[in-house]
Parts: sequence; C-alpha cells; structure tokens
Amino acid sequence: MFPADLSYDPRRPRFALAGLEPAAVAVEVFTTDNVYGIDAERAHTEGNRIVATGLTWAGGRQRAEGRIEVEITPAGRGVAHLVVHARHDEPIKAAKVVLHDLPAAALDAGWWHATSPPGFARRSGPGAPVLLRYPWPGEDPWPEWETPWGAAGGSGPHVCVSVRDAEVRPVRLYAHRPPWAAGAEVVEVVVEQDARRWGPAFESPPVRVAVVDGPGAVRTEFDAHLAHLERTHGLRCWEHRTDVPAWFDDIRLVVALHGCHWTGYVFNDYPAMADALAVVAEHLPGHRVLAYLPGWEGRYYHDYPTYAPSPLLGGAEGFAAFVGRARSLGVRVMPMFGVHGVHALRWPGWEAAALRSRNGRFPVRINSPDWDGDRSGEDDQVFCNPGDDRFRAHLLAEMTRVVDTYGVDGVFCDTTACWFNDPRAALLDGYRALVADLRDGRPELLVAGEGWFDAILPIFGVNQSWHGVDRAVRYPELLTRYGRAIGHLSTGAPGRGSTGVHELGWTTPASVTEPAPGHVPVLAVVDDTMRDHRDAVARLCAAASRR
Repeated sequence: MFPADLSYDPRRPRFALAGLEPAAVAVEVFTTDNVYGIDAERAHTEGNRIVATGLTWAGGRQRAEGRIEVEITPAGRGVAHLVVHARHDEPIKAAKVVLHDLPAAALDAGWWHATSPPGFARRSGPGAPVLLRYPWPGEDPWPEWETPWGAAGGSGPHVCVSVRDAEVRPVRLYAHRPPWAAGAEVVEVVVEQDARRWGPAFESPPVRVAVVDGPGAVRTEFDAHLAHLERTHGLRCWEHRTDVPAWFDDIRLVVALHGCHWTGYVFNDYPAMADALAVVAEHLPGHRVLAYLPGWEGRYYHDYPTYAPSPLLGGAEGFAAFVGRARSLGVRVMPMFGVHGVHALRWPGWEAAALRSRNGRFPVRINSPDWDGDRSGEDDQVFCNPGDDRFRAHLLAEMTRVVDTYGVDGVFCDTTACWFNDPRAALLDGYRALVADLRDGRPELLVAGEGWFDAILPIFGVNQSWHGVDRAVRYPELLTRYGRAIGHLSTGAPGRGSTGVHELGWTTPASVTEPAPGHVPVLAVVDDTMRDHRDAVARLCAAASRR
C-alpha cells in the first residue's frame, strides 16, 4: 500500500491547541464506509474540550449525524494530551488527529525515532511524505517504528509525539506538505481501533504532543514514554527477567546451519551441520555458540506447519546424532518453526485459522516469496493466527514433540513481529499462550522470535534483528534495557553472500565489525562455507570471542 492522499482540500475546521499555541488541531473519524470531520456550525468549545454534535463529509460539502469530542489536557508548558471520543451509526475503525502550525524549525529538520541511526532524520517534501507505522510496517518501503514515539528537530526546538495506549493497536504518523497547505507541514496521527471492537463508539488512546528545547528535553520525553511502556506491557529489565535461560548470557555467536531450500536443494545435511560446529568449536568454546537450524525439517516453508527431521538431511537418527554431537561440543541447539506459515495443501485447517483483513472478509499474507524463481510469489503459502486455539494447539504439539524427543535447547519462532489487526483473535494473546505452554516444565528452554517491537519484548526476550547487529541507533535502550537481539536469517554467508534457505537469495556477507551492545552476531553456513571460506569463519569467530 503506497500512501495515497486526498485529491482535494479536506477543509477541516481547526481549533486552538491549548498549551501549544499557536498550534491548532483538526480531527477526522473513519468508519467502514467513509471519513467524517467536525461540522463547524454544530461545534463549540467547553474549556479545553471541543464538542461537535454534527459531522461533515466530502470536504465539508455534505452533512451527517454523529458526534466527536476532543479532550485537550495541557500537561505543562508546551505539552498537551489529546483524546478523541466519537460516535456514529457506522462502525468506527480509526480517528485522526491533525496538527497544524507546529514549530517550522523543528519540522524542517525532519522526523526520527528511537531506532533511527544517529544524525538521521526523514524530511517531508512535495510528493514525499514521512510515514511511520506501528506495530509493523508490512512489506512497504517505509521505516520501521518499534514504539509509537517520534520526534522532529535537530539542535534546537523539537516536536515530540507519543501515543500512550494501554494496549497494542495500530498507530500511523504521517507528515506531509499538501498543495492546499501553502508549503507548511501538516502532521497527522492516526489511531486505529482493535478490529474485534469496531462499533458505533470509539475512544482513542491519549496522544501526547510536546514542543521542547534541546536534546536533553527530548530525552526526558522518551524516558517518560519508556515508563509508560513498562507500566502498560510489564516490561522488565534484562537483569531481572526469569523467562530467558541463564545460559543465553554466555552466547557470543549464533551459527545458522542452513538445511534444505524450498526447492529441495540441500545446503547442509545433519552430518555436515555437525562437522561445521566442530570447525567453529576450534575457534570458540562450544558453550559460547548457539546453533540455529533453518530448513532442518526439509524443504523450507514447504511442509509447514508439520515439523520432523527430514529424510533428505538424514532422518530422525541423523538428527538425533547431530544433537548429540552438538551437545558433546557444548553447543546449544535451536531449530526453527513458523508460527504463522502454512502450506495450504498440507494443513486442511488453514481457512479457519488464516489471518484476516480488518473486516474479516478475506485472508491476508505476511509476505509472498518467490521460492522457485518464476518471478512470482507461490500460491499455496498462507499465514495463520496463533490466536486461533486449534492452530496454536497444533503448533504446540509439533514443537514440544521435537523439544522433548531430541532435547534441543531452544525453539525459534518465525515472523513473530508481523502484526495484523485480525478481528477474530488477538495475535499477542496467542503468542503469550504458546510461549507459556512451551516453557511449562521446561524452564531452560529458550523461546526466540523474529523482529521485535515494544509489546513483543515481554513475550520474546531474544529476537532476530531486522536492523542488523552493528547498526547504531538513537536510543538503543528501547531494546537493550529489556531484551537481546541476534543476527537475522537473511545474513549473507562468507564468500558470495548466499542467504541459504531465506528468500532474499544473495546479499553482502556478514562483516566482522563489533556488534552493537545487546546484539549477538550470526555466522551463516551454506554448502561452500566450510569448504572454501574457513579463513572468514575464523575471523568471524575471533571477533565473536572478543565480545
């Protein structure tokens, strides 16, 4: 979805933003059928409260029934909290707070957030909006946003926006310079309702807008946002977590032992995986190594959601021998499982469990890889919601059978940071239940995920990083105070940069640079890694040993 815009001036009435004068605010409400604004002729203010007893649509040309109230609570000099209350006969799916006349010097410096690189900011321009989306940006080419906090500004004044929701619901920040605004930047904050509760009434979470001077004041704003996250999501400091086994603190290197590609191409069978670990153990003590196994169950993604050692790689006996050899080296083992991915022809329950659009009318996809090279995504890959009881029970049975039969040390849960506003079941509730059941009676089991955002961290304390392991960010403590990150599956192997079973295909091989604090690098092992690139393996291991 490329961000489109209205092709006309929406002519929203503006109201003074108490505490942030001369800034002004307008509001829109989105139902399942249209977008509505405040009817200025049927609106008034009651102190710092805007009350509209009627609405308009079509740029103010049409009138409609409905009600919007906006609570504006000044919270100190240059700070205001806004909460939108709306009622309409049509189901309400979202509300938009539109901010005008914020300090131009701050907006001109551009927008950044907690995981933006230091010094980086994204500036809006004609036809070039800034769009941040929480909790998951999807496949579109826009920046990640792991928590709904952002700032605009450089060395002087800053505008800070924080959405203080008590639950996980979508938030979008959109800054643009539409032709009707005469070059000024208009800032929108869209807050979406949980699709399970679309109905005639909606109360938005508080939207905090602050105009502050200097980096120190911005940092104070971010710290207050972190405090909100800790209260809301139950985030605990890494040192006080009890759900990540203590042995993970010893890990200095993740070795991704690529197994079988979707097409059936084998990068490493189980004996080759064990031999690779023996080479790594020549350079790094085994207890410092976590072996991560993508494609261990055979054709990667092809037979999801069933998981068992593949005859293509050596079968059950071969897998058991591999785990035994890894254990003799002191290496921990973590096979990969998909917590959404399903091959539709191999699991007949997919239709009942498939992730759904917000209106519940059709299945949606996380991605659509071209696994076979015909330059088109595969047709039978679908994605299911672990909030669905039957699907989650199936996953739990598959995962615990592998854990208990072979004694592996961890399970990697693929695509966990992919989030959808599914009206039938909450994704995060499914994750919590799955992780709790996996760890029941298995306190030493590591349960790791892919990607992260703020509310994921209490569930999965260790996650693959979509940013890479050596990227500096503005406020790293958003992650490192609460969790740890490991290198991603798509990391290129030494030599030509093959991504093994991952759909990317080829990329730059992993570097030997120092990883960021709280990050563990990954060594990708494909078919030629130990044969042709042992010098690069040695360098990566040496760099990991210095951590």
